[in-house]
Amino acid sequence: MAMQTPISTLEQNQANKAIDNQTTRQILLVEDDNDLAELIAMHLKMQGYTPIRTTSLAKAKQVIDNTEIDLVVLDRGLDDGDGLELCQALRQQQNWLPILMLTARDGEMDKVAGLEAGADDYLTKPFSVLEFQARVRTLFRRQTVEQQKQQSMRSSHHKEQEQGQHSTEKSSDPNALQFEGLVINPERHQVEVNHQMITLTATEFTLLHFLAKKPGRVYSKEELLQQVWQTDYSGYQHTVCSTVNRLRTKLEHANPDHPFIHTVWGVGYKFEAA
Repeated sequence: MAMQTPISTLEQNQANKAIDNQTTRQILLVEDDNDLAELIAMHLKMQGYTPIRTTSLAKAKQVIDNTEIDLVVLDRGLDDGDGLELCQALRQQQNWLPILMLTARDGEMDKVAGLEAGADDYLTKPFSVLEFQARVRTLFRRQTVEQQKQQSMRSSHHKEQEQGQHSTEKSSDPNALQFEGLVINPERHQVEVNHQMITLTATEFTLLHFLAKKPGRVYSKEELLQQVWQTDYSGYQHTVCSTVNRLRTKLEHANPDHPFIHTVWGVGYKFEAA
């Protein structure tokens, strides 16, 4: 089944138009099976993308460092290592380039490992070409929607500043959630960790704010889909995993001594204050 992003019809249409209006996107394909790589590259070109092929992690790192890449399609079983290594390295560097893992490793724990490493999606071989194309479109659409939300929030915040609708003192906001080393301000959509501003997407902020309102409360992926993404379709659970991982990485980058977001294996996720 082709995957769709859990967003409104209006947002989806706006995202599709934005994607259509953008210049050709470059997709890095890291795959050492030449026949499969040629097939994937052909279908990416049919979608209007420009594929750049590599067969190793070392070469992929060079391309990412020196080329403007919009998405990475990443295999795991490469001659010079596991694609997880590249995924983890990028996230540790605060590089949020969309990553679609495409691998023969189809075990449940393999998928969990890929998403926990920071992959945005995980597709196993053999796969449907139509589904692959849909997954690529979904990642780009999700990225565009997040950019639109961020732009809207910045615009709204700028207007509030001009109108003087809130104090410059963060602690004066009665709706702010304050913990040791962490302040979440829903009015401004701002997060501070150890007095350092953290840049979050709209969805990441909503997820953090929702979890932090009830520290220690464990939420299943299904509950988070309903409360944060406003959908009950279980096929979106990989989206929860990848978003939680990105959020956790950003928080831990600013405060490595305290992981605010915890995984409760077999159940879901919870927020724990310092």
